[in-house]
Amino acid sequence: MSTRLKEINQVMVRSYVAKSNLLMLGKPGIGKTWTIEAFVDKMRETIPHFQMWHFYGPTMSPMDIQACMPDNATGTLKVYSNACLPNAYHHPDAVGVVFIGEMLNTDPTTLKLLQKYVNGEDMNGCLKKPTGVMVVADSNRLEDKAGVMQQFRALLNRFLQVDVYAEADDCTEFAAKHNWHPLVQAFFRENPHLIDNYETVFSNDSKKGKNADVLAEEGKKGIWACMRGWNRISELEFAAEQINSPVTMDEITGSVGIGPGMQFNTFKQMVGRLASLEEVVNHPTTVSIPEKIDELYALSCVVSLRCKAEHLKAIHQFAKRIQPDMQVFIIKTLMGRKQLNVVGTPEYREWILDPQINKLINAR
Repeated sequence: MSTRLKEINQVMVRSYVAKSNLLMLGKPGIGKTWTIEAFVDKMRETIPHFQMWHFYGPTMSPMDIQACMPDNATGTLKVYSNACLPNAYHHPDAVGVVFIGEMLNTDPTTLKLLQKYVNGEDMNGCLKKPTGVMVVADSNRLEDKAGVMQQFRALLNRFLQVDVYAEADDCTEFAAKHNWHPLVQAFFRENPHLIDNYETVFSNDSKKGKNADVLAEEGKKGIWACMRGWNRISELEFAAEQINSPVTMDEITGSVGIGPGMQFNTFKQMVGRLASLEEVVNHPTTVSIPEKIDELYALSCVVSLRCKAEHLKAIHQFAKRIQPDMQVFIIKTLMGRKQLNVVGTPEYREWILDPQINKLINAR
C-alpha cells in the first residue's frame, strides 16, 4: 500500500504527537523533501518556535555526530557532539524535526551511531535527542538506487515507514501554490502525463518503443521528467525574462529529457504566437480569440496566471467573449492565486451573478 504525497502531512502530525519517527520512501523527484519542509512551516503556525534541523545522509560521517579528541592536560579523550543536533542536555525544551535526507544511502557506520540518537538514548553523557523532537527521513526506494545499500533492521524498525506517491493533479496544485512560471503551470494542466516519466525511462527496453536508446541513455545520465526538473525550468524561465536571454533547448532537455522537453518547447512556441497579456489588457474587447481549443486554453491559463489586480476589469471584458466553461477556468485560476484577492471585486460579483457561470462554478 502507498500513501498519496499530499496526504502525508496528517501522517507526520500524528507521528509527531505520538513521538514516532517517520521514514518516507518514494521514487526520486516527486517532492518528498518539499513536503517535509511544508509540514514544518505548517507546524510553525501553531508552534512558532518549531524548528527544522537539516542533514543530508550520504555526505555524513560518524564524526558529524560525535567525535573524540585527546585532552593533553588530563591525558583522556574528550567527546565533542555536533552542535547542530538538538541536544536535550543543552535545550531540553526544543521542539521540531531533525530531517535526514536520503537516509537509506547513508554510510552504515554513520547510521549505527545515529541510531542511538534516533532512539532517544544517551550518547556518552553529552548528547541526547529532546523528547519534543522527532526524526523524519526520506529516501528513494531501494529499487531506484544505482547502488543499493541495505541498512540494518534495528535502525529501520525505529521508523514508521510509509511509501508515498504523487498524482499529476497534486503536482499541478503544488506548482500553482508555489507560483511556478506560468508556462510550466499551463503545460502541466494540458500535459499531465508528461510531468513525471520515471517509469517510462527506467522500464524494460521492450516497453520504450522506438525511443528506447534515447531513454536508456538519459536514464544513465539521471535525466527524466519530474518535479525537480520542472522546477529548474520554471526558475530558468523566470531568469530568462529578468535578463532578456531566452532559455535554450539544451537547458530544457537537460532538465526533463528530450521527449517532454521538445513538447514543452513546442507548447512554448505555440503560446508565443498567441496574444500577449499586454495585448489582452490593452485591447480586451478586440484582441484576437484563438479558434483552437488548446490555444484558447493556453492563452486563458497564461493570462489568468500573469495578470495583476489592476488588470481584472480588462480580463473580465476579455473573458466575456469566450465560452462559459473557459470563463470558469479563468475564475478558478484567479481565485487560486494567493496574492490576488479576486473574491469581492466588482468583476467577481458580476461573474457570480451570471446564472450560467454560477451554475458551472458550483457544478450543478
